[in-house]
Amino acid sequence: MDYPVKTPQQLRPLLVGFRKAAGLTQAQLAARLGVTQQTYAQLEAKPESASLDRLYLVLKLLDVNLVLAHVSGTATVENPVAERAKRVGGAASAKRPAAMKRGAGSNKPAAAKAGIKRTAKRAETPPKGRTTEPLPIASVVKKREKW
Repeated sequence: MDYPVKTPQQLRPLLVGFRKAAGLTQAQLAARLGVTQQTYAQLEAKPESASLDRLYLVLKLLDVNLVLAHVSGTATVENPVAERAKRVGGAASAKRPAAMKRGAGSNKPAAAKAGIKRTAKRAETPPKGRTTEPLPIASVVKKREKW
């Protein structure tokens, strides 16, 4: 059966469905990919941010083929900003409120304009008699997985 994908957000339920149809858990598929379960869970949760290489590797392990088909009709890529400007009836920048135009108002944040003062956060100090030692760098730096 074919599943047309027209938006990147449609990839997530398809990946979950293909993985479950193969009888695999996230941990099992992650082990086959050579990554942690958390890393694969991130890819599955947001596949539109993954590289095509990674998606191809996942699809290969799930025995899924990727097929691109030409859709008859317009072959041009639409510019959403230009299309919106056409519908609104002019350039997008012409419809900006006066406060958003260059030179309008000041560069101060809204809190400063309202007369609200910010207070600086105090650095927390350890209780008397106790000293804190910095954490070893190895425990702070996360290992980046290569796959």
